[in-house]
Amino acid sequence: MKLPVDIKDFAYITSRKLPNEQGEKSGAVFMWRRKGEEEFNYKLKCPHCGEEQESSVVFKKRPYRVKCSNCDKSIMVEKLGKK
Repeated sequence: MKLPVDIKDFAYITSRKLPNEQGEKSGAVFMWRRKGEEEFNYKLKCPHCGEEQESSVVFKKRPYRVKCSNCDKSIMVEKLGKK
């Protein structure tokens, strides 16, 4: 998996802290998609079990959800909006 180099090459890039079931920010995700590609790449630290992993996925719709390969929980990457 290639790591991002120049931000101009990307259609989507985000880095977020992820909450566990108690609402504590114990996980993180770094996700990106290059221009012209459908597949998203991500590095994830699961907020539920702490497992670190990286993979790629094609999303059909928002909100984006990645699945932990260790605990099998679905983790939502919410759309950022005005608060």
